[in-house]
Amino acid sequence: MKKLILTLLCCIGFMPMMQAQRVGLVLSGGGAKGLTHIGVIRALEENGIPIDYITGTSMGAIIGSLYAMGYSPDDMVELLSSSDFERWYTGQVEPDYIYYFKKNRDNPEFINIRMSIKDSIRVKTQFLPTSVVDPIQMNLAFMQLFSQATAYSSNNFDELFVPFKCIASDVYNKKPIIMGKGDLGDAVRASMSFPFVFKPIEIDGILAYDGGIYNNFPVDVMMKDYHPDIVLGSVVAKNPDAPKQDDLMSQIDNMVMQKTDYNIPDSLGLVIQFRYDDISLLDFHLVSELDKVGYDKTISMMDTIKARISRRVPAENIMLKRKVFKSKLPELRFKDIIIDGANAQQQSFIRKEFHAENEEFLTYEDIKRGYFRLLSGNMIQEIIPHAVYDPTDGFYDLHLKIQLQDNLLFRIGGNISTTNSNQIYLGATYQNLNYYAKEFSFDGQLGKVYNNAQLMAKIDMPTKIPTSYRLIASASSFDYFKNDKLFSRDYNPVFNSNDEYFVKGILALPFLTSKRAELSLGIAKMRDQYYQTKVIDFDNDNQDKSTYRLFGGSLGIKSNTLNAKQFATEGYKESLIAQIYTGKENFKPGTTSDVEKSEKNHSWLQLSYRREQYHNMGGKFILGWQADALYSSRNFSKNYTATMMQAGIFAPTPHSKLIYNEAFRANQYFAIGIKPIWQVGKMLHWRTELYGFFPITPIKNGIDNQAYYGKSFSKAEFLGESSLILKLPFGSVSAYVNYYSSPRKEWNLGLSIGWQLFNYRFIE
Repeated sequence: MKKLILTLLCCIGFMPMMQAQRVGLVLSGGGAKGLTHIGVIRALEENGIPIDYITGTSMGAIIGSLYAMGYSPDDMVELLSSSDFERWYTGQVEPDYIYYFKKNRDNPEFINIRMSIKDSIRVKTQFLPTSVVDPIQMNLAFMQLFSQATAYSSNNFDELFVPFKCIASDVYNKKPIIMGKGDLGDAVRASMSFPFVFKPIEIDGILAYDGGIYNNFPVDVMMKDYHPDIVLGSVVAKNPDAPKQDDLMSQIDNMVMQKTDYNIPDSLGLVIQFRYDDISLLDFHLVSELDKVGYDKTISMMDTIKARISRRVPAENIMLKRKVFKSKLPELRFKDIIIDGANAQQQSFIRKEFHAENEEFLTYEDIKRGYFRLLSGNMIQEIIPHAVYDPTDGFYDLHLKIQLQDNLLFRIGGNISTTNSNQIYLGATYQNLNYYAKEFSFDGQLGKVYNNAQLMAKIDMPTKIPTSYRLIASASSFDYFKNDKLFSRDYNPVFNSNDEYFVKGILALPFLTSKRAELSLGIAKMRDQYYQTKVIDFDNDNQDKSTYRLFGGSLGIKSNTLNAKQFATEGYKESLIAQIYTGKENFKPGTTSDVEKSEKNHSWLQLSYRREQYHNMGGKFILGWQADALYSSRNFSKNYTATMMQAGIFAPTPHSKLIYNEAFRANQYFAIGIKPIWQVGKMLHWRTELYGFFPITPIKNGIDNQAYYGKSFSKAEFLGESSLILKLPFGSVSAYVNYYSSPRKEWNLGLSIGWQLFNYRFIE
């Protein structure tokens, strides 16, 4: 009897241990400050504190979901400090996936107006982006990151490694949305979609925004859905301060975010509170520092935490459980592609962009390449991919929600400058996607120096080896009258002009991963007008004219991964082109020339190479460089001036492209430049550009204005420019000063806003 009583007493004593404490962890939102949660979790794991449930909002949802699907703190730091994650929140595409084959030449637009004329006319003006972060990377990355966990849990977040819920916001109905089922990636994406920064996602017909708008610290959801014995909270956010008249962000915060109670009653648990004043929403590069802050603060409170939580789970047990969980995640292998938002013909085109080496299934790499190929053209505005798992065969179906671009587009842009480079740009494009993609466009520029009108028809065929066909008709003129010199003692005005009219066809094929091979053939008429004397009577004198009628073509390989239309700081641009031309020159003298009218035949071969590249040297310093080379077997024209006007041009800066400078023209040359850049901020940088130009055989002016070749490598010219660049969503602001070695003491100072970009030329 005595033994029975002792046994019962022992059982009663061990009952609290048999009914183990269940611990819930609640993670607040807070942008990049939420990286602190990693350190909190690290400290809890190391000390055997269990985490049985997780709820989170915004960044708390990201960290919570990663932990809930088996990521360790080290795994999270590795992911969130990776270049892959950086691309998610910057929207930049890796150079290997930039499908240059489909891209059109950059144009100087800063506003566009889109119209749909399929059923009824719908007008949409695009001036600023719909969100700070382009969703092109995030849409695909979230599918890759969360699809396996979604498949394993059968769309029920309580079946993850750790049961999990997050909060999003329905701003239309003014209420929070508790996300505990469905696609895990969609849930997390919705929870973190802070207005203006990230594009909202549609879930069940509702646009879902950042959960912090209505509930930035979901303790109530934890208690209602999981009923833990104790709650631990990690808080990195605070309610917005009172709005200030001169602080737009504080006004937006107060309009968007409702006040949140960041406290936990002592009877329910305790809060680990963090205060930050100098961490911005997107400071994700501070992951290691914030991880340490979270870890140190949690360790300093560990005695208090252990006093409240008696249960322990050894870290080794968690590691083993995590390993077993991850081993059960079904591999990402895709079988069928299901497309929403496109008709049958468009679906056929889209499917052909996904190619697999193994005919049985598509790998994630196949999906990724096809995804970026489709978005590199102008036909599709956005693709939202989902991987839906079929447990019967172990494969995923790829569901693509397609949003096509409106089929009529008008563009306005140009360049505003203190010099003579002012330009107005107008463009219009009609595009249509069916079994193939077709595009018809008109572009025009009007300015003091450069004028152009261009028509282009383009067809992209999704054949086994994709092909693109372009037919271009163009008329352009350069009037090089020079009148914007600020500091020049040797003022030599130039009254030369060049007109060019051509039609050419281009066949393009993809080459390697990010290059394009082009074959072109065309005809052109070019006319140069010029004076061969400095003494001119504008009332009575007429210019000399040299007219060229040419036929020829080119074969080239081109690539461009630069991160900007102008003033790039990342990536590279490269071209290697072989060209051959034949034709006739007609010379008609003006009133200042004693030479008679004449004709001359020309045939020549031309080879050119150019590469521009930028390297991040660490910190805020970027080093760029450029190398150019040209070889042309072209004969001299009727006179020296005509020869120089048709010679190859080295013009590496926007300013140099709009001036006539014989010192930087030759038929054979090489040039090299270096570009040290100091990145002051995300939008502002200071760049210096130094170039050397070396004609292999400089062209000289001889007797009776006849051209001849001088001594090889007897000449060198230099060009330098320093500029402060402010990058805006619609263009760049450039304040610059430059120097040319010839003419002597050639200094120029200017300010420009916008883009200075040219259309196709007959001889590239």
